[in-house]
Amino acid sequence: MTFLLAEEDLTVRGQIHFENGLVATIVACLLGIVILIALTVWLSRPSSRPSRNDDRGRHAPAEKSVWHQRIEDIVSRHAAGELEREEAFALLAATVRDFVSSATGTDMSNQTLTDIEAMPRTTGNQQNLTLLRQTIEAFYPPEFADAEHNRIAKDATVEQAGEWVVHLVERWR
Repeated sequence: MTFLLAEEDLTVRGQIHFENGLVATIVACLLGIVILIALTVWLSRPSSRPSRNDDRGRHAPAEKSVWHQRIEDIVSRHAAGELEREEAFALLAATVRDFVSSATGTDMSNQTLTDIEAMPRTTGNQQNLTLLRQTIEAFYPPEFADAEHNRIAKDATVEQAGEWVVHLVERWR
């Protein structure tokens, strides 16, 4: 079975009209370009939400006097009998974490010693992270250990702990 086409079939009915497909392709490409331009403009806008550092803590780390006042307030409230020893240690440890969170822009409220030790060290943050780890580590016995069975927990005072926090605030770079 063979099909023979007449010459007139090829010229009129057999013609492929590229114009229709070409117009549709051009319209689709132009629409794609408009969408890409709109996305580029929209995604390049500055974010309307505050930066991470804007919503951390109530005090800037440069305002060391504010942090000193916060530390002194905790120590004096303990001395006046308003705070139990364990409460004072917990508040001082929270102050350390709040200060570092404010200074770095990273939430440190739930960081463990292992988390702090695992943080990447650079020449710019090496000293700060070591100081933070040592300060938090110093708080663990008085804050969590049984003072009857742990000499370090028994001997540590709230005043000493306040000095540890002041030391961290003063040496933080």
